[in-house]
Amino acid sequence: MVRHKVYVDNNGTTPIHDEVCDLISRTLKSGWANPSSTRDEAELAAQLINVSRERICKLLNCSEEEITFTSGGTESNNMVFHSISKLYSKPHIVISSVEHDSISLYARNLAKQGLISLTEVELNSKGNLMVEDVSAACTDNTRLVSIMLANNETGVIFDVASISARVKKEHPGLLFHTDAAQAIGKLSVDVAELGVDYLTIVGHKFYGPRVGALYHRVTAPLVPMLFGGGQEAGIRPGTENTPMIAGLGLAAQIAKESLPEKSLQLLQCRQYLEARLTEAFGDKLVINCRDTPRLPNTSNFAIFLENCRSANVLERVKFVASKGAACHSHTTAKPSQILLNSGVSYEVAMNSIRVSLGIHNTVEDVDFIIEDLIRVTNELAQM
Repeated sequence: MVRHKVYVDNNGTTPIHDEVCDLISRTLKSGWANPSSTRDEAELAAQLINVSRERICKLLNCSEEEITFTSGGTESNNMVFHSISKLYSKPHIVISSVEHDSISLYARNLAKQGLISLTEVELNSKGNLMVEDVSAACTDNTRLVSIMLANNETGVIFDVASISARVKKEHPGLLFHTDAAQAIGKLSVDVAELGVDYLTIVGHKFYGPRVGALYHRVTAPLVPMLFGGGQEAGIRPGTENTPMIAGLGLAAQIAKESLPEKSLQLLQCRQYLEARLTEAFGDKLVINCRDTPRLPNTSNFAIFLENCRSANVLERVKFVASKGAACHSHTTAKPSQILLNSGVSYEVAMNSIRVSLGIHNTVEDVDFIIEDLIRVTNELAQM
């Protein structure tokens, strides 16, 4: 019997739920009409979009006018920074040093153009972001702080609620954004509890399609990046992608309903993985950010045996994992800058592998991964 490759790169992307795929397929046939049309056929398309918006609101604890559909996380993140750069005269923006490229690169580009001033706050030696460090970075001209809810490479969870409460108290009127791409479906995400003004939603990180949405508090300003037909209250014009929006809403509903059970399942599977890794490799193993709160599904580790650079290991194993963010997977000769910025040494970063478990993974998958790693590291050590 041929075994399918074990997939443990779920922080990169997740497989779509069968029921989400079915809904998308049905909507392609039945919800094909333009939702903005006055034709009878458009009513179903508009209804599907409304239902999806309601489902996302229930997931995040917000109101329907606070959700705007986008093409994905990059657009949602860019829209927030675009808005702040347009609304204020050279505003100061604070981000962490480990944000996704759709934040860090866009922010640096705005700063290079002289449209904003930018501060990137460093993490401590354990890969965590301290409330007082973000507070110290803010000034009277700070208009936006953007801190991800959880890091895609290390899995470290940042205390966004405490950071937001502190900087907003110290700087009334300051706006706060969080990229929740990695958190939704793994953690409870409530915009009221987090105290954020903007939050980014990415469907393909929680078993949905590759579209996204942006939560924006009703009082939080947004400036459109595009101009056209006035869809999404004029914030994000363009004929809506009804099938994918419908799929996003259903994925959000499933994420909310299954969260307690699936989050525990992921945590138990990760704990088993790390116990087996420790058993197999002992003092040759380093688990990055082990003592810092992490996502229940994410383990980033390094094995110190001869020739066991992560690139060498990953090209030989029979499971699908990564050395970092999917968008950086081609840079095999260099360690992850995110790991370096998370307090991981150069040597450890060069050997680091990220295993991000999904709801379909089992302890049998973990056993296979351990056996495969033992095989490959032994082969490499003998070369």
